[in-house]
Amino acid sequence: MTASAVARSALFLAGVFALVLVVGFDLEHCVLVTAGTGVVLLLRRLPGTAGDEWPERQQNLSDSGVRREVARLSWGLHGHEGRVDRRSALRLRSLASRRLERVGIDLDDPGDAEGARRLLGDQAYATLTAESAHPPRYDHFARAVVAVQQLSERNSR
Repeated sequence: MTASAVARSALFLAGVFALVLVVGFDLEHCVLVTAGTGVVLLLRRLPGTAGDEWPERQQNLSDSGVRREVARLSWGLHGHEGRVDRRSALRLRSLASRRLERVGIDLDDPGDAEGARRLLGDQAYATLTAESAHPPRYDHFARAVVAVQQLSERNSR
């Protein structure tokens, strides 16, 4: 241990002693807390403990992947006031739109609204075409998910 490290440790221990004394501990407990802190400082200086430090933060983390998407989806379903997160509603709408396009129906076209209602059901259609400023309630969202799932199953037959 270098002289500067010893001086810093001594200064730190004096600060711990003063702090514990100011908090209101009696003299014996101040000495015990300071001694315990000194033992911890010494144990940290032992050889072989360098690998126990926090690892460097990885800078190349990506914000994508299946696990991240599942986590986002599950957190998005716990929206505010019983409503689903707007991002989850938009994701379901995008999925429904793609599946309806496979049978020649455009979810955004008012002329195809009747066909979309027939395939999805009135409530699921209303949920999927509602304004994004007002996210759907969880129960309506769940019914729309079932309707989109059934749409997919009908298309695969």
